[in-house]
Amino acid sequence: MKKSEEIKSELSKAYPVRAELHAHTKPVSGCSDIPPRDAVRTFHNDGYDAMAITNHFSINKRWTNKEDYLEAYKHDFLEALDEGEKLGMTIYLGAELRFSKQSDNDYLLFGITLDDLDKIYDYLDKDLETFVRECKTETMVLLQAHPFRDDMILMDTDLLDGVEAFNMHPNHNSRVAVAYYYAKEHGKIATIGSDYHHVGHDNLAATRFSTLPKDSLELAEELRKNDFIYEISGNLMV
Repeated sequence: MKKSEEIKSELSKAYPVRAELHAHTKPVSGCSDIPPRDAVRTFHNDGYDAMAITNHFSINKRWTNKEDYLEAYKHDFLEALDEGEKLGMTIYLGAELRFSKQSDNDYLLFGITLDDLDKIYDYLDKDLETFVRECKTETMVLLQAHPFRDDMILMDTDLLDGVEAFNMHPNHNSRVAVAYYYAKEHGKIATIGSDYHHVGHDNLAATRFSTLPKDSLELAEELRKNDFIYEISGNLMV
């Protein structure tokens, strides 16, 4: 029988790519105190190969109109992308959606391009069902973020590709074990993310892939395969 360390070593070799799938930057995410370039450098210095910028995407009173908000949203991503290119790190476009007509639930969205943001914005004042029916495309992967936190409402899993099972935000109880088994019970994708917002957030959580997705569209494809493993603070979960 193989020892745990042997198994971890083999898995590390089989899944060498380390990616962060939930990170916020300022100023577009008002809850974050990390500029885009600093966020990228943090994960690069920790040995990550890639990260997704998943800023909050919701009706936001800090911007007076749609155009200004989209410009700000894209600016944070493009700054991160530029820093990633300098460091040789892949940056994915993502979004954490919240729909005005439906509670305080959050939804992580991958498999998108900058051009998609304009149309997605027009559904932020609606609900999840309308978004899925009228806006979501086959390239997109939609996950309910931290579904078992306080005040979250579990949604019909037929509307979702999966859930964020492991959310490592240090200031919330996301009931990760419950979330993981919920995803598996319903045959859904179960992701992991640091939910990175602040300096000193050391509980970084990597998704480890066998190959490096080159952009958000390929990231969504890899997630659909369900062929990845989890790592928390440098420790493989086996």
